[in-house]
Amino acid sequence: MESTPVIQIQNLSKQYRLGQKVAFDTLRDRLGAFLHKNPLPLLTDQKVVRALRNLDLEVYPGEVLGIIGFNGSGKSTLLKLISRITPPTAGEIKIRGGVSSLLDVGLGFHPDLTGRENIFLNGAILGMKRTEIKAKFDDIVTFSGIEPKFLDTPVKRYSSGMYVRLAFSIAAHLDSDILLIDEVLAVGDYEFQKKCLDKIDNITQSRRTVLFVSHNLAAIERLCDRTIVIDKGQKVFDGKTAEAIEHYYSLHKRQANPDNLLDPGIVRTGTGAVRFAGVQIIDKQMQPKTEIAPDEEITIQLDLDVQKPVNHLRIAIIIKNRLGQTLAQLYSKDSRHDFGTIEKNTSILCHINHIPLNPGNYYLDLWIADRVEVLDFVEHACDLVIRRKTLVSNGKIHETQYSGNVFVECKWDW
Repeated sequence: MESTPVIQIQNLSKQYRLGQKVAFDTLRDRLGAFLHKNPLPLLTDQKVVRALRNLDLEVYPGEVLGIIGFNGSGKSTLLKLISRITPPTAGEIKIRGGVSSLLDVGLGFHPDLTGRENIFLNGAILGMKRTEIKAKFDDIVTFSGIEPKFLDTPVKRYSSGMYVRLAFSIAAHLDSDILLIDEVLAVGDYEFQKKCLDKIDNITQSRRTVLFVSHNLAAIERLCDRTIVIDKGQKVFDGKTAEAIEHYYSLHKRQANPDNLLDPGIVRTGTGAVRFAGVQIIDKQMQPKTEIAPDEEITIQLDLDVQKPVNHLRIAIIIKNRLGQTLAQLYSKDSRHDFGTIEKNTSILCHINHIPLNPGNYYLDLWIADRVEVLDFVEHACDLVIRRKTLVSNGKIHETQYSGNVFVECKWDW
């Protein structure tokens, strides 16, 4: 890795004014304020949102840097500052090389222009010469997967998938030193997402630098050797991607207290007619467990807070891995269980003989609905930790290594 960073950020901060028209500290603003005898409003903690706080970062040539964090943590703001869309409130950004960005679906597209015209328009905005666009035109169209018959159709008639495929294709064919990507891959279908990930792999092999913001932790893990975690505008972790995901997972874990899911800070959706009040994992002796063995029989106890009588409840427990991928769904309707009419607070039990998962950290999402609407949905309501097996051989303890999530019991012979 080269010693000179292509992006160097020092003490970067960004704040946005709340509830007022933004007044920049320029000669025009001050002259207007003087003539109208209205001084420029002062920034106070009550009037601003601090999107980024004192962030330092160095990115080197050829790196694919992942950026992860909760919604509203400042990830997109950071990319907008690097791409010069908005100026920082404080701090300094030094960039060595050209920057192209894909920060929003169809950013830089004109809805009344055709796909063909927007390729030339967007390419010019991104810094490509007309001769360069002409030379790469067929490659851009082929990569986007848009049929030639749609090229002369105004893009306002394109689907969101067609929009983002064309936009990404243009940005990916720009020979810039730095490419900024913000969550746009979530729009395309599976085939296009795979094509984009392969393209990013090719880009990095040519020593170009990529900054990749995504909630798709599997894509982050595949593409990025290094990842930073941003929380509430501050960089809270910078290191190897696997460790960054674990750090993000630990932040996610602290968002919910499984013993009190009625806490006002819990993020939930639904009507609230019935809410999850708590969740516990218990063993056969009805004792709470923080870790379980892979072959252990357990019960998941769901405490319900009932605001009004409900009929025909359907309950689901969704098991996810640390990347947020769904591994299993335990659905009451599958067992044809009818809870009848529930009129007051109660507890529901889900009995599990064993969970066929490899040792590791998982978590549970909780969902409850009647026949008409969702009553409550809580993400990451509880952690599920399956401890590792240990084998004893010749008086030594050996820890079994696993890959993947699912444990398939098998027998070997010869």
